[in-house]
Amino acid sequence: MELSKRWNLDPIYSGGSRSKDLQQAFKNQSAQLHFLEIFLGEKNLKASIQSLQELDLNLKEMEHFIHCLQAQNIEDIEAFFLDDQMKQLKAHFSNLFNRFDSILAHTSEKEFEALLKDSKIAPIAFALKERRFLAKERLTPEEETFINDLGVSGYHGWCQMWESLIGDMCFSLNGKNLSLGQIENTVDHQERKIRKLAFETIESSFEKKEGLFAQVLNHLAGFRLTMYRKRGWNSILKEPLILNRMEHKTLQTMWRVVQKYQKMFLTYFDNKAALLRLPQLSWYDMMAPIEKNELRIPYDEAATFIVDAFQSFSPQMATFAHQVLTSHWIDAENRLGKHPGGFCTGFPKSGQSRIFLTYENTPTNLYTLAHEIGHAFHNHLLFSKPKMAQQVPMTLAETASTMAEMIVTRVTLEKENDPKKRLFLLDHHLSRATSYLLNIYSRFLFETQFYEERQKGFVSAKILNTMMVEAQKEAFGKHLKHYHPRFWAAKMHFYITEMPFYNFPYTFGYLFSLGIFYHASQHKCFESIFTSILKDSGEMSVETLAKKHLDVDLQQETFWDQTLFLLEKECREFLEEAKTNCI
Repeated sequence: MELSKRWNLDPIYSGGSRSKDLQQAFKNQSAQLHFLEIFLGEKNLKASIQSLQELDLNLKEMEHFIHCLQAQNIEDIEAFFLDDQMKQLKAHFSNLFNRFDSILAHTSEKEFEALLKDSKIAPIAFALKERRFLAKERLTPEEETFINDLGVSGYHGWCQMWESLIGDMCFSLNGKNLSLGQIENTVDHQERKIRKLAFETIESSFEKKEGLFAQVLNHLAGFRLTMYRKRGWNSILKEPLILNRMEHKTLQTMWRVVQKYQKMFLTYFDNKAALLRLPQLSWYDMMAPIEKNELRIPYDEAATFIVDAFQSFSPQMATFAHQVLTSHWIDAENRLGKHPGGFCTGFPKSGQSRIFLTYENTPTNLYTLAHEIGHAFHNHLLFSKPKMAQQVPMTLAETASTMAEMIVTRVTLEKENDPKKRLFLLDHHLSRATSYLLNIYSRFLFETQFYEERQKGFVSAKILNTMMVEAQKEAFGKHLKHYHPRFWAAKMHFYITEMPFYNFPYTFGYLFSLGIFYHASQHKCFESIFTSILKDSGEMSVETLAKKHLDVDLQQETFWDQTLFLLEKECREFLEEAKTNCI
């Protein structure tokens, strides 16, 4: 299929950052907020719930549209003004939500149970129970409102500051000026001297501004910790675990099993180093191809391959993927001025999604494209639900995306019979697995230590660099020659204010998807189990969801062992193939 690499945002709001439709939406939602205030003043819970869901639907539509504007052109000043306007509106909405939560918390048990029996309210019973519980964990509505108001220019402003600093940075490589997203695509280049130079360029560029990035990270974390102290929250993991609907014991069990299999991945690293004729891998070698004639995959071919791969596992997912690829929902063009990274964002009112990435014909780009289409498929299944039942924790938000990657990986491996090409594919698969497991683990270790140190005072860039390397050494078993000390400055995930500890849900999502794949394959009803889990993902905890659909206990090691056993099997195959193939 011949496809466009530019998305079309006009079906959402026409006119880009000067959209009259968007400005009208701002006026409309401001008026709706006034009506919500009236309902809350009357303590009319049913009317408030309806108003809250409609507002949430519309505000998400607006917010995600503005996010797309900023991503497609980091120099779009109008988009940044819109973002500030959006933050003000969201703060007002959040403050009213706090008032609603307080009313909910003070409603008698009898009245609350009667409310949940209403046919229009029953589908969002879980969300209301969750909000009622959380309201009792927070400060008074007035105090939470004060925090929200300060957060617009303070807390969330620091994330915006990071984005502005990144937007001003230019990375020179072999005479070309590149954005962060473009040069990051070069770090896994087939030529070691190029990826080494790209890595060194990134490190040296961030070294020049590390003091500024340290200020941003410290102030962001300082705001967050102050808020926790005021709420009486003693654990830095309390909020991320609540937001991810996850028990601490589940997180501990997951990391314990990852540590158990660490040696397996380190053996893979040693063998990959030998294939690359290196005594030891460096940070910039982990994702490198093991042969120089790396497979190049044009965008149109990648799209066809993804649709065909999905078809063998889920015809429903394949049909949807074709729609996404042919409906101008994707911005994949490689150009200057784009935001680094990739994402999928949903427009619940329009029932559409938009996907953003920089596609450069590499296998990594293929998997990224599949990953983001998986997110869009998840959105598609949830859009028919009431808005409060669409609130999926990040742990489960990564389920469909990592499953999509996994499907493409499995089909690729099944179709390849050439030993050398199969070895190449296994390496690519395992290098991504180590990223989800060991790389993310190093981020978790770093953040844990950073927040502990931040409670004592300001943490300098020098100390942050040391902490980052120490975390990477622990996660990678000191098996790398060179590490990435300024990774904390270059990675957006540390600066996202919507979700503290943004990283560990990726590991959960990856392993949970592996677990679904393992259990569904045992029952030969993959599509049914998979789609049922996705549809229920906004309505229960991760532990309840796993028990309901897979009959497993996430707080026991058995489930995690079964998932990592699949990777261990492929790792053994890689080691065997590596012995008999000379690259």
